[in-house]
Amino acid sequence: MVTTHLAPVVQVPGQLDLIDMPATPAPAPVAAAKPATTTKLAGLTNHNTDALANITGWTVTKTTAVYNGTPTAAHKAVQAHMDAVRAAEGGRAHGYTSLIAVRNKLKELSTGGSHPAVSVTIKRAKKATSPTGSKTTRTGSPKARLTRKRQHEYTTAELVSALEAAWTAIRTNHKEIPAVVIIVGSGTASKQAKYGHFAAARWQHGEQALAEVLVSGEGLKRPVEEVFTTLLHEAAHALANVREIKDTSRQGRWHNQKFAALASELGLDTKKDDRIGWSPCTLRAETAATYKSVLTDLKKALIAYRHPEMTGGQAKKNNNNAIACACQCPRRIRVAKAVLEEGDITCGVCESTFEPDE
Repeated sequence: MVTTHLAPVVQVPGQLDLIDMPATPAPAPVAAAKPATTTKLAGLTNHNTDALANITGWTVTKTTAVYNGTPTAAHKAVQAHMDAVRAAEGGRAHGYTSLIAVRNKLKELSTGGSHPAVSVTIKRAKKATSPTGSKTTRTGSPKARLTRKRQHEYTTAELVSALEAAWTAIRTNHKEIPAVVIIVGSGTASKQAKYGHFAAARWQHGEQALAEVLVSGEGLKRPVEEVFTTLLHEAAHALANVREIKDTSRQGRWHNQKFAALASELGLDTKKDDRIGWSPCTLRAETAATYKSVLTDLKKALIAYRHPEMTGGQAKKNNNNAIACACQCPRRIRVAKAVLEEGDITCGVCESTFEPDE
């Protein structure tokens, strides 16, 4: 028989019985957080790895070194160590030259370049379910910085929707401007390049005729303020059409002072051009402030633009001395220069004057 000697237990008055006392759970092990991004240098020399071994955050092998962080953070860590070595021992310190080589490789990556001896491994973000199971969050690599060439996936619907929202905002501030069909197309298909155009009654919706506003894809490369200026420019033409004001001539190329007055009403400043009249417009500062939120939303959609049409070869020479003219219909005729100089030729349909078709 084995007898086990038990130590006496003393219970303090007021204390719970031992069988009633809650058990204290053992602490759960805490897993070390893993970095979302690691920067790996390959093809290093022994001198390179020896120099990196003394820097916090770096794990080195014979020919590779891995930093627990982004290329920018790795570059800063190496540069800080170099600054400390140079301050203490000077630029001729042992291993300093090897650090320079590593620093230069990392510098190319941190500024958006690349280096054949450096590779960056980014651990992709993973969806992690919250404790309640109701929502999911993303962990891992930071959001990629958007640039002109690095963008979200493009959709035409997003662009047209933003242009339509901008037109709606213009109509909200100027009740006479009509609803239109907005399209995006080429602005360089014809002889005269253009950023946009307004054409009355080009579309039919039931019993309602709708005007058309074209925004050229080539013009979407411009700043958002200039794209919005094009919309206001076409809105001035729409206003002229509603009020039955003749604001252009020469097949819509020459913009007269009536157009300038309408553009000013919509918040634009105009400047006379010897070839196209008061067509050039700029957005006033107070107008930009009025449409600040519209410009912000429109800018998010301007992530793609169209390349100009490729035109090659020389234009055919016209040996005919007659001048091509057009009216507002437009109908076209060819007239000798001497006949045209004798006086205006009026179209019997639209009652406008035939102008030289430049």
